[in-house]
Amino acid sequence: MNYINDPWIPVIRRDSQRREIIRPFDITDKLSEDPFLSIDMQRPDFDGSLIQFLIGIIQTVMTPTNEEDWLKFFETPPSSEELYQSMKDHLQYFNLEGAQNRFMQESDLESAKTSDISALLLNYPGENTIQNNTDHFIKRASVTGMCPSCTGMALYTLQNNATSGGAGNRTSLRGGGPLTTIIIPDGHQREYNTLWHTIWLNIILEKDLEKTHCNRSLHRISAIYPWTSAIRISDTNAVPVTAEEIHPLQTFWGMPRRIKLHHPDKKTGVCDICGKTGTALYRAYDSKPHGIQYGEGILHPLSPYYADKQGLQLPVHPQPGGFTYRHWSQYIVSSSVENPRSINLQILDRRLHDLQLMGIFCGVKVKVFGYDAKNMTIRCWYETTMPYWLVPEPIRAEFEDHANRLAEAALQIAQNTKEEVKNLLVSEKSKAGGNLSYLEKEFWSATEEMYYGILRSIQEAQEAQSHAEQDLYRKWNSLLNKTSLQIFDRYAEQIPFDSVDKTGIPRKVTFRDALIKKNMGRKIRVSILGLSQ
Repeated sequence: MNYINDPWIPVIRRDSQRREIIRPFDITDKLSEDPFLSIDMQRPDFDGSLIQFLIGIIQTVMTPTNEEDWLKFFETPPSSEELYQSMKDHLQYFNLEGAQNRFMQESDLESAKTSDISALLLNYPGENTIQNNTDHFIKRASVTGMCPSCTGMALYTLQNNATSGGAGNRTSLRGGGPLTTIIIPDGHQREYNTLWHTIWLNIILEKDLEKTHCNRSLHRISAIYPWTSAIRISDTNAVPVTAEEIHPLQTFWGMPRRIKLHHPDKKTGVCDICGKTGTALYRAYDSKPHGIQYGEGILHPLSPYYADKQGLQLPVHPQPGGFTYRHWSQYIVSSSVENPRSINLQILDRRLHDLQLMGIFCGVKVKVFGYDAKNMTIRCWYETTMPYWLVPEPIRAEFEDHANRLAEAALQIAQNTKEEVKNLLVSEKSKAGGNLSYLEKEFWSATEEMYYGILRSIQEAQEAQSHAEQDLYRKWNSLLNKTSLQIFDRYAEQIPFDSVDKTGIPRKVTFRDALIKKNMGRKIRVSILGLSQ
């Protein structure tokens, strides 16, 4: 199996909705007739990994040298034959098996530990879970064989998202379960609503590769594909691999885990992941600890970062509760040097401006996804789509401040709502607990469209210098309070009116009044929104 030369990528055509299995260089096939629109790997985490694989291979073999080259291939994409010619010299590095250059693997592992193929999947139960008989939700032995397509994607997914897996098992180049942001067409311009344009929107220029902090002057192939030579073992006293020691393109091909697949069964069978029949099945692999340990300071082109207390830039990771619009400023529009959005988004405004000058008005959105991981445990997979629009540079810093203030006010009122509903539902004498975080999710969902609407109005006010921001802040505070009370009242229907507090006032009235005072109080109106009382 060769992941460039053999068909293995399941995709859906835009118009016919036909599902096909293609090679990487086929992505522009019939582009003007019935182009490929999306990936269909049967698992959302595999879909997320496969789009990164495709961006990675295109970035590796045809990084544009200047903006004119990038614009040329956006307007007039290369043919399948042109793509093949750009990839053919890399065929040898994408074999799943072989004596050497095995994709994402070490060619020789002596005294290795053997594991079932399901252990490649991050969300499957590990050894401790199985030994303790706590695999309640995802059962052991539910995946015993995988086809070459799913095996390769499981391998790539693991290497790109690897969590801490016990002593010596290294995390991915971005740590365990990183957050990824992918620019996608918004679908309004039909001719640009294709898989190719999704990939190309995320390709950065040669000079922009320097933003990864890695060493663009390295020419050895192992600086890009670490499996092409002996890796640096990270056992006792080992020094982590620094940004200076790898090429920027290795950010797509990081290999922290030492793995070698066993040969597939000679008999064909049914893949437990995608259901493909009559296929060779991989059932086991060997592994050893102390693979490549990537040091701090390496920036991946598709991830946002934040500064810790020591000033080190660390990749953002999804957290319990997933993504809401309160993350929009940090993930999508941040221009902070300490907390930068992903490199692909940093250069997007320039791209959209240039396209508009060519008469191309390509609207875009941003797909955000990743595992919520804690140590060796995958708690959840999250993904969402967030809007994107141009913000003029002269007003960007002030606009970000507005976005943050609006989100902070919403966060506070979401918490107020949860607290007062809990006070209402649980009497003072009761010691009942319970997780009411679903109330906050309900609040975020109900106010999301309003958030972006208010922000659009604020941007218009900034551009017109109409000084209407304060009025829009008041409107936002009022909308948040209204939504908060609607949620409270819905749960208050469960409480009888004769349930009273110590003064004889109905409890639902007491806690509703408390909610209003918090929502419209000085902390939110003055401290957060900066309004005068």
